[in-house]
Amino acid sequence: MKVRVSEIKVKERIRKDLGDIKSLAESIQKYGLLQPILIDLNYNLISGYRRYLAIRSLGWEFIEVKIIDLNTEKDRYLLELEENKHRLNFSEQEIQLSTEIMQRYSENSFFYTLKKIWNQIWEKANEP
Repeated sequence: MKVRVSEIKVKERIRKDLGDIKSLAESIQKYGLLQPILIDLNYNLISGYRRYLAIRSLGWEFIEVKIIDLNTEKDRYLLELEENKHRLNFSEQEIQLSTEIMQRYSENSFFYTLKKIWNQIWEKANEP
């Protein structure tokens, strides 16, 4: 479900260090919002504050949301905590692997050039 960004109300948040909103906004601009934000029946933000700020910075009028029926302020805080406490950062080894994969697919890499050449050869070989 989509709602107007301007209708979402933001109350006191637990997270104070918001990190790099600009790069998140660039990612959302490129790939779209991959995970909706959570709001309650009164349109109070429950989770997804960084995504919300990124969408606002992009000037989007609407944002994808999931609405959750919460009864108390305590429930709102508990759900915000729950969403954030189970996240796991990449290990150093996983960061290294992802860097290698991204280099493999960059336009300046040997693998990218080799793949391009192979595709050209394949297309010529399969021409009618």
